[in-house]
Amino acid sequence: MLGGEVKGGKIFGEYPNDLTEAGPLNLGRGRFIPTTSWDQIYNGVARWAGLTEEIDLNSVLPNRENFDLFDEDDLFN
Repeated sequence: MLGGEVKGGKIFGEYPNDLTEAGPLNLGRGRFIPTTSWDQIYNGVARWAGLTEEIDLNSVLPNRENFDLFDEDDLFN
């Protein structure tokens, strides 16, 4: 069986403490610099989907070695 209940209600990364135009993460026009990369999140999704070999994970997520990664246990029950 593939799947599982998603651990909802969690915020990954940091919520901006300054949403003004002068905020350090604000690029203007409603755009903000994220504090969490897609590679961090998709590492857990890829593992949940069955990718377990490091070479396969590095092929799918080439930037994953640059971040602290989330695992499937962080995302799913």
